[in-house]
Amino acid sequence: MLISLFTGLKSSAQQSNSIYLMHGIPQSSFLNPAVQIKCRWFLGIPGLSSTHIAYSNTAFTYKDLTEGNIWNLEQVESQMHRVDLYGSEVSLQLFAIGHRHKSNYFSFTVDDRSHLYQTVPGDMATTAVYGNYPSAGKNTSFNAFRPFGTYLRQYTLGASRVFSRSLNVGIRLKLLFGKAGISTGRSDIGLHTDENNFDLLVDGNYLLNSSLPITLEQDADGNITGITLNEINYVSFLLNRGNPGIAMDLGIIIRYNPRLTLSASLLDVGGLLWRTDLNKVSSEGTFIYDEIETSGNVVSMSFLAQLVDTLQNAFNVSVSQTAYSSLLPAQLFLGGSYQLKEHLSVGLVNRNLILRSKLHSSLTLSATADLKQRILGTLSWSYLNRSIKNIGAVIALQGEGFQFYLASDNLLGFFQPFDTRTINLNAGFNVLFGCPRNKKEKIEAASYAGNPAGGNCSWSIKEKRRKQRYKKFPGN
Repeated sequence: MLISLFTGLKSSAQQSNSIYLMHGIPQSSFLNPAVQIKCRWFLGIPGLSSTHIAYSNTAFTYKDLTEGNIWNLEQVESQMHRVDLYGSEVSLQLFAIGHRHKSNYFSFTVDDRSHLYQTVPGDMATTAVYGNYPSAGKNTSFNAFRPFGTYLRQYTLGASRVFSRSLNVGIRLKLLFGKAGISTGRSDIGLHTDENNFDLLVDGNYLLNSSLPITLEQDADGNITGITLNEINYVSFLLNRGNPGIAMDLGIIIRYNPRLTLSASLLDVGGLLWRTDLNKVSSEGTFIYDEIETSGNVVSMSFLAQLVDTLQNAFNVSVSQTAYSSLLPAQLFLGGSYQLKEHLSVGLVNRNLILRSKLHSSLTLSATADLKQRILGTLSWSYLNRSIKNIGAVIALQGEGFQFYLASDNLLGFFQPFDTRTINLNAGFNVLFGCPRNKKEKIEAASYAGNPAGGNCSWSIKEKRRKQRYKKFPGN
């Protein structure tokens, strides 16, 4: 139910990795606030400017999990890592406007964002599939089993400046209002299996905070027996400002030489204070379980159900309504592009999601072409979610005063959705005013925007003149 509450909301995830170096698309500035577009004005149509959806899984695909009507749990367990990350992200841009004035660029946006992440330790999967037989005589930690989710609305004010022909710096300030959230505090859950009789000792504590329109039902002993979704007034829910927060984005672009451009940005540095629809669930306890299946085969579902019941009865649970705070999952981007020809460049982008002080990284290689200032296209390959099967593309069609773009880091996911660990899609419609119309305006705009994906006009013209002079000499 909690997953459907988050993923069902229209609400950033940020844009796809393949857009990061495409400075001809205004949405690239959401990934790096130092970016300046070449047109003087940018207007995002409410609800149409930018929509983004994403699903990620670092361990397995649905096809790995099932073989016909059989759950292939052993296959999935063999693919688990020390800690795996499962996530879904949805974003909707409600309004956006940007203006470039000489060496300065200013922007204002309103966005709805939601993301839900779940980290799962590989040892937990091993125990669930094989029982405690493989861990006999060892201590196993389940501390990494932690959900995190947020649905919020953000109001952002951004500014960037060209300090020289080789340096852009940008900053974006965000005012946040949380609508729903779930977060775990510090947890310490350990499991020890006796190597002689295979008795299972579980000892630990767990803390779960939530700001959700739900009621937790408890029995006389304090155990949670059910969860009821409260009646929701959607207008009040969407306009709720009782959970405020702040965040900041930072970005830099360095044009190392006329061909090589380096970029870096740090996004979502900040957090929220949750004060409405609160439920703080804390549990702690110790118990010994002596009815473990130890054959080494896949355990039965009845065993898992029995184990869950035992855990619930052994741990002391308390529920309170206490305010809490949570940090946003920050993102660190590092990128570089190299211009091969006037309208052709190649690039490399490294994205790092920072979730609870741990890095979850991805890498994207791309080639971008700008065709007659009307079509901007990128073809990319990415290492995403521990998988190399990710071929992506971006296409932007630009006419007189408008631009439509479509982007994905994994096109294969739409053709084989049950055999992929990553699916994302980004699409939007932009209105652009004051775009360059002649060579003089293009040179002026390039000196401010420094667009690595669309060709640096001043560089290309100088290169053409050099080639023309070279051809004048005899023997060339």
